[in-house]
Amino acid sequence: MSKLKEIIRKKLKEMSATGMGGASFSPGEGMNYATPKAFKKTKSIEEGPGASLGMGPKAGSEGVKDNAYVKQFKYKLVPNKIKGSGLEVKQLWEEDTLNEVNEFQQKRLDALEEIEKLMNEISPLISNAKNETIELYSGNAGSYDITKPIEMVKSYLQDIKQLLSEK
Repeated sequence: MSKLKEIIRKKLKEMSATGMGGASFSPGEGMNYATPKAFKKTKSIEEGPGASLGMGPKAGSEGVKDNAYVKQFKYKLVPNKIKGSGLEVKQLWEEDTLNEVNEFQQKRLDALEEIEKLMNEISPLISNAKNETIELYSGNAGSYDITKPIEMVKSYLQDIKQLLSEK
């Protein structure tokens, strides 16, 4: 770990000593000062943080097996099958997950087909309601009678239009 600290010190060229062994900010507890070069990239790091540390190990189909956690800290990788438990370790994006995504997308497309069918069924009902309303009011000029909830239907359709046109 001390070798890493040496590399960081060389790269930053300047350190802030506001805390115990490193820079820290404590808003609300008075003024703090971060040195001008504390957050600047140095010219030697042009490829990104840690570029001078060299390339890491290559990742295979099951991830990175040859890394510092395994070598230096003796971490053990999760096996593909845990012996004796009957449990299998499942990768996040296996074929089952892909099938679930496809099923989800198909359900959404089916719902849109159903909405389209309902809209086609609603159109003649609106035409019939219009004809019934014309007939009701033509024989009853001063009438306030209501046979169909026209305002409610109109409001719902406006809400649907707004929902579908939002991005």
